[in-house]
Amino acid sequence: MKRTGLGLWAAVIAFAAAVQAAASAADEAATKAFIWSIPKAELHVHFEGTLEPEHYLELAKRNSLPGRYATAAAVRQRQRDGRDLKSFIEVYEELLSVIRTEADFREVAVAHLRRAKAQGIVYTEMFFDPQMHTERGIPLATVFAGLLAAQAAARNEFGVRVEYIMCFNRDRSVESALAILEASKPWHRRILGVGLDNPEEKDFPRKFAGVFARARSLGLRATSHCDVNQPNTLAHHWGCLDELKVERIDHGINVLDDPALIAAVKARGIGLTVCPTLMEADIPGRLEFRAKAVKRMLELRLLVTINSDDPGLMRGLLVGDLMLGVHRTVGLTKAEIVTLAENSFRIAWLPEADRAVYLAAVREAAR
Repeated sequence: MKRTGLGLWAAVIAFAAAVQAAASAADEAATKAFIWSIPKAELHVHFEGTLEPEHYLELAKRNSLPGRYATAAAVRQRQRDGRDLKSFIEVYEELLSVIRTEADFREVAVAHLRRAKAQGIVYTEMFFDPQMHTERGIPLATVFAGLLAAQAAARNEFGVRVEYIMCFNRDRSVESALAILEASKPWHRRILGVGLDNPEEKDFPRKFAGVFARARSLGLRATSHCDVNQPNTLAHHWGCLDELKVERIDHGINVLDDPALIAAVKARGIGLTVCPTLMEADIPGRLEFRAKAVKRMLELRLLVTINSDDPGLMRGLLVGDLMLGVHRTVGLTKAEIVTLAENSFRIAWLPEADRAVYLAAVREAAR
């Protein structure tokens, strides 16, 4: 009888565990479906960083470039060499070298936008780095022709809107940035603004104050990367606010390290385009750190968003995947998921009438 009782108790425990697991799986499936269904904007994704390994191989073959990597797995292994910001950029610049023609630019952008739509992204403000292409001998006209063709294709073929932000590289000279800014004037009406990325070299952000002043005089908006846990990061955040006069900070997690910075960002309505992952080395180790930062920003009512950054170099993780990952880590509520979606449109560089339409769509999906 004793053993029978113990066996019965074990069966009850096993049954309860199975019920709990099934309920947990059902909850996760429902949360995933909700995240995927709610309309979202992405405001921090690099065109060059969306290139998937399989597409890299295809472009290398098409453009008759040396076949350094035989398989997508080999390309993915190379991506894992990005262990810090500097080495990540080295891998990044190597792999984007296969993008050469107008058709290449179009295809890479469209492929990403189509994948992102499947996870509820209906509007994207996409970074691109012209210096990385003109230095390779690619005409600026080719870059713009391909990106603008992608813009039209995404709108006409699957109903996604994409706009562009032209980034300057912080590890290049001011003269190079100014030259690109002036050379791109024929297309200024086709881009929203300017940004800064690549390693945080000394004198950033003061180094680019004149470039940003010139960009604003030409009617362009302003944002800048402040990467996570970099040397002098708080000074860099303040410099972006006060010297570059940005409207958004890309990444921006270290805002949380300074109460005065939190207050300034909140008072000025600065958007924070957080990316839960950076390099493959971050997964899963630092997702917890970044997820907790997102949760804290939500609690502080900062204008935080979740973005994919360089999904082609990060195991194909898109915004929906990352929102779900943050939810698994810190337990986002439904209201917080809705706030993240709303924030993505609140801080987007949209006409007010368009913003209202997108926000109404979020509210409708959340009902």
